[in-house]
Amino acid sequence: MTPHRRADRRLAVTRRLAAVSRIAATADECPRGRALATRRLNHPNPAPNVPAAPVKLLVLAQVPPPVHGQSIMVRTLLEGLPRTAGLDLHHVDLRLSENHAAIGRWSVRKIIRTFRCTLAAIRAARRHRCDTLYYVPAPPGKRGALYRDCLILACCRPFFRHLVLHWHAPGLGAWLATGATAPERGLARVCFGRPSLSLVLAEALREDAAFFQSARTAVVPNGIADPAPQAPSPAPENPTRFPTLFLGLCSEEKGLFRAAEAVLAANTRVAAPGDQPVFTLTAAGPFPDAATAVRFAALCQRHPQVLRHIGFADETRKATLFPAARCLLFPTHYPAEGMPLVVLEALAHDVPVVATRWRALPDLVPPDCGRLVPVGDADALVAALVDLHVRPPAPGVCRARFLAHGTQPAHLATLAAALQTLTADQPARR
Repeated sequence: MTPHRRADRRLAVTRRLAAVSRIAATADECPRGRALATRRLNHPNPAPNVPAAPVKLLVLAQVPPPVHGQSIMVRTLLEGLPRTAGLDLHHVDLRLSENHAAIGRWSVRKIIRTFRCTLAAIRAARRHRCDTLYYVPAPPGKRGALYRDCLILACCRPFFRHLVLHWHAPGLGAWLATGATAPERGLARVCFGRPSLSLVLAEALREDAAFFQSARTAVVPNGIADPAPQAPSPAPENPTRFPTLFLGLCSEEKGLFRAAEAVLAANTRVAAPGDQPVFTLTAAGPFPDAATAVRFAALCQRHPQVLRHIGFADETRKATLFPAARCLLFPTHYPAEGMPLVVLEALAHDVPVVATRWRALPDLVPPDCGRLVPVGDADALVAALVDLHVRPPAPGVCRARFLAHGTQPAHLATLAAALQTLTADQPARR
């Protein structure tokens, strides 16, 4: 070091000691000065308040088609969460199935698509510097889907600081504990384990987050845009008739055939004439396969006055189906069921619900908005239909329930608040 540099350094030290002496003198004179001295000594060059960096979220999930609750809610997330909410969203569409019949079935095209989506997610993470991966695990009981999820997460997680798992289809943890092999449980724990945040649909559905030791869990109920903002409470044209509606995937597990059997049994219980049934059922939605379609068509042919299937119902057709129904009949035991959006749609139209006590349905349907029965209890389902016919809810009760607990703005606000907890200083998985 040259003599000139030594002299400059000594001068700088002398000036700093003089400044410290002046601050100490000020601190002795008043408490405010003492506090100022402490701040200056601890932070010689205090920085101005800088807003926290946004959470850069890569959404690796499917949007419609096909149309089902999970894909609709992913689309709601992408379209509804503003960047001003402290979130910077990027999306890779994990579309492996083009229709309901292809869901859960493997093909060479799906394998190729899986690898392409995984590579696209990694490239997007590096290009946009995303620090958080948002992923929706597959429903329980499907080994092929489990291996696919493990492959994707094993490849992608090293490129992200945080993992968010949104449990739209709960029950994977319970299935792994009882129906999977030890190697499958170990593989799943490694790939899914210790996410930074788990999003569950209801308080009663925290089991998956606990099974995988989530660092944080947030309850985020589903919500939909109001489908009937101007619709009055439905007024039945004939109070003695009780038309019911089944809307969704027309499958055994969703409860289509249990609903049909319950309607037929309810007519028998009230001694309704065959040509003038009190209870009728309109089913709307796609079939999972040709065999199910043929089976239900045969049932409709035997009971044409009671049962009918009208195919897929878009939003325009739903607007006429719900007001014409006295209740939504939805006795589901679908393994992938979480918080079915069709129930929110029914409540929004002020239509009560008769359903099973399954997944998040108890959170959606209180006693004054319908009836819930145990899964598989056919007698209880028939009794619930007859009782609702005799003692329907007061007009406006079901819609009030929707406005209080099922709207899209409330869902998005809760979702944004949960995702904003993933700040840059939160520790990631080790």
